[in-house]
Amino acid sequence: MKRLLCICILFFLCLSSVASAASIPTPEVGDVIIFGSYEQDNVLENGKEPLEWIVLEVQDGKAWLMTKYCIDTVIFYPQRVPMYWGKSDLRAWMNSDFIQETFTPEEQEIILTTTVKNDNPHGMKGGGADTEDKIYLLSKSEVLHFFPEMADRVAYPTELAKSKGCTVSPETGSCRWWTRTPGARKMDVCGMRLDGRISDYGMQDVDWPTNTMRPVMWVRCGE
Repeated sequence: MKRLLCICILFFLCLSSVASAASIPTPEVGDVIIFGSYEQDNVLENGKEPLEWIVLEVQDGKAWLMTKYCIDTVIFYPQRVPMYWGKSDLRAWMNSDFIQETFTPEEQEIILTTTVKNDNPHGMKGGGADTEDKIYLLSKSEVLHFFPEMADRVAYPTELAKSKGCTVSPETGSCRWWTRTPGARKMDVCGMRLDGRISDYGMQDVDWPTNTMRPVMWVRCGE
């Protein structure tokens, strides 16, 4: 069923290049769909691989997607200073070069701009202003909502992410991944540990070089 959905979406997008249809077939929550392409196996000679997304939510003609895997090792901000999602280098890159490199012009038409709510549950500093993003990261509260069990928050890196030095559990092969929520200290950002615990501080400094990303986005869907 999931394989069929992927094939249907790819076929629909091929038609959209001719007919300019700006939506994908409506998926179901929990489906894994293919949308866009990104280097993942770290074999550059064979080109980029189709990008897999988990469907988190479907409502009002749109679907909320998150990458199945931790697709790249990234720094939130290159200096260890107080930092918010809205001013981070990671946000700027994800909403510019990343979009251009990952999605065709037809696919980019389907990605919706979202008002992203930014808050801080720790009270050390604000969460920064709300942002308007096409691609972003889950917040701590969104992670807890969609993945209430610790085991469900365990995630795995692509070969590309591993080649860039992300921390990998020798026992399970899992890795750490960022949220957009500020941490308990002014220079921290909340993130997942190797075992799925959410870390508010410690090895989550904004310039920490071995954490990964799982982008999320809303896309337009139709019949």
